Amino acid sequence: MKEPKRYSSERVRLHHGGRERTFVVVTPSVLPATPRLLLYFHGSLQNGNVARNFTGRTFDEMAARTGTVLIYPDGVERHFNDARLLLGERTRELGIDDVGFTRALVSWAVDHRGVDPSQVYACGYSNGGQMVIRLLHDAPGLLAGAATFAAALPEEGNLIEGLGAPEPAPYLAIHGTADTIVKYEGGVAGLDEEHQRGSLLSALDSAGYFASVNGLAAGDHEHTVRDGLIIDSWARAGQPPVELWSVEGMGHVVPAPRGVQSSIIGPGFDAIVAADVVAEFFGWD
Repeated sequence: MKEPKRYSSERVRLHHGGRERTFVVVTPSVLPATPRLLLYFHGSLQNGNVARNFTGRTFDEMAARTGTVLIYPDGVERHFNDARLLLGERTRELGIDDVGFTRALVSWAVDHRGVDPSQVYACGYSNGGQMVIRLLHDAPGLLAGAATFAAALPEEGNLIEGLGAPEPAPYLAIHGTADTIVKYEGGVAGLDEEHQRGSLLSALDSAGYFASVNGLAAGDHEHTVRDGLIIDSWARAGQPPVELWSVEGMGHVVPAPRGVQSSIIGPGFDAIVAADVVAEFFGWD
């Protein structure tokens, strides 16, 4: 006998901002009455389906296991209008309202999948991680929690203007120490000199920023080293936690056993699965 399908997926079209936008929605076969929603924002030059393959469909599997509705938005011309001032892509030139698009996705998920609007989470890789950082600042309170992969907070002069202060929310970052595109130690990010994205904080300083947003201080910080991982955590009763998972020798990738890697983005890492770390951090498993 065939095993029953654990989830289904479909591409959906949605009109927003005077243009047709698309996204992939993954729906578990078994859902709670009011499920949570996870948004996964892809990296530069990707789309939703590429992101699924890039992570070995591990987020699909995690969503099915935890009863989470999962949406992969597609960026305009394969980019999101993210938090960085120096984003030389058409999405910025066109002034694409990806914050408004995100709100429209949440409304769609509430109407069509019955999700709980107070349980909306977002994660993102690279350009998608910068989109999550923008959401935390530009749509405070929208997200119940956030995670970024291979992304760090832009330095003050590289943040787009008009962003507000984020509200406290659980925050997880995963970053490779051998990332040559978004450097672990901070500095100018980009694939090469023609595709620079301005200066970013180090992975540790970026996580420390979100810890301070969450009311956490140096006394709440713990540093753990194990099996090629460095885990910096900030936690105190009553405050949303922050964790940075630094992966020794990993490049500009999302850790997954069947994930994509190349000489451009660097080596992968399969001793952990980002999707599972996300589920554990947010307490879904």
